[in-house]
Amino acid sequence: MTSLNREDHRLFESEGVNAMNKSELFKSRERRILAAALSTARSKGALDFRMADVARVAECSVGTLYGHFLSKEDMMAALVQLAVQRRTEWFELVQLMPISSAEKFIVLLLSDRRRLVQDDVLAQLEVLVNNTELWCRAADQRQIALRNTNRELSEVLQSVLKTAVEVGEVQLDVVEVERTAELGRALMLGVQLQASRQTLGPVKLLQDEAIMMDALLVLLEKAGLNAPVGNWHERCFEVLSQNQQQLEGLVLSEVGVA
Repeated sequence: MTSLNREDHRLFESEGVNAMNKSELFKSRERRILAAALSTARSKGALDFRMADVARVAECSVGTLYGHFLSKEDMMAALVQLAVQRRTEWFELVQLMPISSAEKFIVLLLSDRRRLVQDDVLAQLEVLVNNTELWCRAADQRQIALRNTNRELSEVLQSVLKTAVEVGEVQLDVVEVERTAELGRALMLGVQLQASRQTLGPVKLLQDEAIMMDALLVLLEKAGLNAPVGNWHERCFEVLSQNQQQLEGLVLSEVGVA
């Protein structure tokens, strides 16, 4: 799988690298393939692109693609992994911010929603991979990584609620903590799925974040969490603005594969 072939040498020469070892070359080519897959998904559709389309854009054979990915679904799963890898650092940062538990809960969910709205094709891929059986055709290691990634948001939301319990902001048992976190996720997923039959992209009609903040606050109040005081909408928007630059960064460089 890592032996140098004619395509390896062409990529080697085209990138002007004279000392790239096999492992580095393999990783470089895989990123090029993923960039081609993302470009192809954007032009053909998240479900409609073919491996042959990706190979043509990446300037390699279909056989080379299968040297990196077990299937088209495995390739889709790899794109989802790249799309979500930047959010872990952000989640950790939010938990350290001097805002209330309710505000952290709301910001975490809305920041992830903003990430999905930022790129509708990646959002479609993420929903398809994480909420259907497509992930079952991914490589074993990628399936494990996807399961962990899919649990990450729930675990962070539960951590915020557990902290609220510890400091006396609310009285919830373990089951109630899990249920409240999942209800928050379900609300955001429901908004994302409110779209046409042809796409799973986030619906533009429901992009009023102030309304979404209020809906999440109602959920938290029903769970017994104290409502944030003062200009909490403004504080949430201020925190969300700190994440905007991160969201605007490219997942993959598509230079040379368009």
